[in-house]
Amino acid sequence: MDLDGVRTFVLAAELGQFQEAADELAVTQQAVSKRVAALEQAVGAVLFARTTRGVRLTLDGQTFLPHARELLRAAERARNAVRPGSRALRVDVTHRRIAPAVALHDFHVAHPDQDLDVVTLAENNLTAALAAVRTGAVDASFRAVTLPADTLPAGISTARAIDHELEVLLGPRHPLAREQHLELVVDGAGGA
Repeated sequence: MDLDGVRTFVLAAELGQFQEAADELAVTQQAVSKRVAALEQAVGAVLFARTTRGVRLTLDGQTFLPHARELLRAAERARNAVRPGSRALRVDVTHRRIAPAVALHDFHVAHPDQDLDVVTLAENNLTAALAAVRTGAVDASFRAVTLPADTLPAGISTARAIDHELEVLLGPRHPLAREQHLELVVDGAGGA
């Protein structure tokens, strides 16, 4: 369904005249008539009764009008959903049940006016996350970054966001089962 036709229909319904709708849309009256005729063809119903004083909605037109308005609102929501600057803050997390997702939920509760989309990238790895941040597909990504800061793509920076202790689950016969604390030592090559 042509949204220009729907927009024209709604405006003509509100103004009651094709000429006023044409003036508002900066098109000719003939263009308004053609758009409405094409829309009527597409929906299979006559939407306006033409009179010497203008137009009035038929019963089908009255029935269609709220749906047409909702189509226009849905189209605007769809545009805003992907338009940078007007869409929600989009943040990638590797899994919805880990600390970053919980932190984002807490942020959303504390700032309910800030629209927030928590997503998980289809390719859930550092390379895909860097590309998504670089292109603006996501605004931020929570994940372990194993690359040195000087090798990150231009314009991308990292910040330590969440520190929490990890717990190791060990069987009762494991040699480390009686230890109260373990220290993870990372060697220079990034291994443990």
